[in-house]
Amino acid sequence: DISHQSQVLVLDAKGRQTGILRQLARGGFMMEPDRHYTEDGKIYSFTIHEPTEDIKVRVNARLRFADQQYAGFEFVDLDPDAAVEIGQIIGKYYEHTKA
Repeated sequence: DISHQSQVLVLDAKGRQTGILRQLARGGFMMEPDRHYTEDGKIYSFTIHEPTEDIKVRVNARLRFADQQYAGFEFVDLDPDAAVEIGQIIGKYYEHTKA
């Protein structure tokens, strides 16, 4: 889980904010979206931006869940470099929540 106050942003392919990250895992993520997503099977390109470490991870993801508050995505073809950066973000917030 990632708190809303952490302001880890999800950006679209053009660099515009599309949501705030709320959960992150090896297989995907969930965000509070700025717009409604429909389950259309489309693969979206996002950048996850963790501001305090200035980590920017480009990912492709497919929508798996959407309601009025959250949208959950599954990573598609996550490359090794992106996986390492995702792991760094997970580690940062895992440690933060354990303290």
